[in-house]
Amino acid sequence: MINKLTLASIFLMVALNLFAQFDSKFGKVSKEELELKECSFDSSANSMILSQTGNLWFYYNDVKEGWQFKVEITKRIKVFNKLDKDIANVSINLYAPENSEDEETIFNLKGFTYNLVDGKIEKTKLTNSEEYTTRLSDYRVETSFAMPDVREGSVIEYKYTLISDYISNLYPWHFQTKLPVAYSEFRAMIPEFFNYHNSQLGNHANLEIEQKTQNETFKSLESISKVTTFIGRNIPALEDEPYMNNKSDMPTRLEYQLISIQMPHKPIKQIASNYDEFNKTLMSWESMGKTLNRGNFSKDLIESFASSGDELATDIYDHLNNHFTWNKVYNYSNSNAGRKAYNDATANVAGINLTLVAVLREAGFTSNPVLLSTRGNGTPHPIYPNYEGFNYVIAAVQLENGIAFLDATSKLPFGVLPVRCLNGKGWMVSENGGKWLNLSQGTEHSSSVLITINIGEEGFETDHQIKYTGYAAINENADYESVNESEYIESIASNFTETQIEDLTFEHQNNEVKTTFKAIKESEIEEIIYLDALQFGVIKSNPFKRESRQSLVDFAYPISKTVMARVVVPEGYNAELPEGAIVSLPNGGGKFTYSANQVGNTISIISKFNLNQTTFTTQEYTYLRQFYDFVAKKNNEMIVLKSI
Repeated sequence: MINKLTLASIFLMVALNLFAQFDSKFGKVSKEELELKECSFDSSANSMILSQTGNLWFYYNDVKEGWQFKVEITKRIKVFNKLDKDIANVSINLYAPENSEDEETIFNLKGFTYNLVDGKIEKTKLTNSEEYTTRLSDYRVETSFAMPDVREGSVIEYKYTLISDYISNLYPWHFQTKLPVAYSEFRAMIPEFFNYHNSQLGNHANLEIEQKTQNETFKSLESISKVTTFIGRNIPALEDEPYMNNKSDMPTRLEYQLISIQMPHKPIKQIASNYDEFNKTLMSWESMGKTLNRGNFSKDLIESFASSGDELATDIYDHLNNHFTWNKVYNYSNSNAGRKAYNDATANVAGINLTLVAVLREAGFTSNPVLLSTRGNGTPHPIYPNYEGFNYVIAAVQLENGIAFLDATSKLPFGVLPVRCLNGKGWMVSENGGKWLNLSQGTEHSSSVLITINIGEEGFETDHQIKYTGYAAINENADYESVNESEYIESIASNFTETQIEDLTFEHQNNEVKTTFKAIKESEIEEIIYLDALQFGVIKSNPFKRESRQSLVDFAYPISKTVMARVVVPEGYNAELPEGAIVSLPNGGGKFTYSANQVGNTISIISKFNLNQTTFTTQEYTYLRQFYDFVAKKNNEMIVLKSI
């Protein structure tokens, strides 16, 4: 008899052979593809990419008198479950600055939806009426379209050609997407005149690589062009994971950076910029470097403060923090920074923080802008600067004890950045040359809880005294202000079972939050009482469920949680206590201490959790998962009280 494992293996082999037989050429959708019921390597997928191909080549545009590249992209998607409703909606983001002759465009868009009806393949064509172009910003446009007649079981297929004037960075090819990919192929034919550095980035995948040469002619220029083909198979979907940052950095992908050009009989022309040149360029901008010394409008304001030294910097920051209204727009340059932005009192990030730099300079401080990429926006390339790699700017000011980072859009205390800014390093722009600065400031997410549990004839009454500091205070205050008090109490009550929350107090002052409340649970007292003393303020479940991990774990800041519970043992009861424990992560990354002791009729439980390391690699993930698992299980252990 064939066992289940053997059947599964046979099914997988058949599925792989079936994919190998599929014709990925546009318009060659088969009945077998329409009859597929699930993805062979991800049975939970609602949809999958059967094949995606990219074919890139160069072209000399006589009209523009310049080089371009074209890439023909074809994608075929199988829909298993129509609940994946957005699968029919496609958006293509293009770089097309306003008032510029250079741009990215698409043409020759074609698409079809295939359905199997009564055993026959029906084909519905994508029409021009379903295609839209929208300008997203001064720099980008979006072409979008909706595939017609998409049902459960459909196969949708579309192709288009993208043409770009920006040969310094070729089209980045993503082998990994939010859908599992059965087959992905990218072919690049690059003339010998162009020297590119190509990198395989993101999650690891074994790619098949084939290289050859091919003769080409461009306006009488002969080229022995290099042709490289990359193939990926059965690539898992990119999925959200707990404490995941910069998802755009994660997909398995290829990126090309132009290093140099050498045309026949001409010297080598270096193309790839470096950060020194990047810094010089930014300092020359009217919307960046030229704004930094426009603080003379603030002389009277500065003189109105009685403070000096570091205290003056704090007063300037507090004033601008309260003066400005942020319009929620991210950017790192603004030509209105200075007097106009100050008078308008409403501006984007750059308008506010470049004005802050200018005023601090006027007051005699050494202050410079720091460009960064916010959390989730990706990580700027450490060697080759890309203007689109940054989307935000803050102020750095030199104080007696070091550099403080400031964001006057945040309404946060001096020297504390909003969490959105805690994303690795930022590039400080300066007349004296820029440099990378670590944006981590040592501010942690800290909470301490004192719990006192009294057991009476009518049930349990528990007093809680909580102090939040650092980012814990920031987050808790944001939660409190985002709802009314009854909703906030409900959120506290969700930590308990059949418990009433009473006598809530909440105080926020000096980057610290203090709150108290009573948790009252009416219950008959049994002869054996199983008491969960740590119901609030501790880690009770492990967020890391998967055995392996695709992406870095990124906590943004160090975490500290200390909870001390005191339990008065009722007369006539003996207590059985959990065992104490100490467990640590390698290299001082974290430590958990648990102790349970009884003196007289008072039990003291202490749970102390410290996470010092903020990022963990996929190799370190196993240790982190085991650490959290141990912490959660220990915090769930009960005190057992038995009647004598």
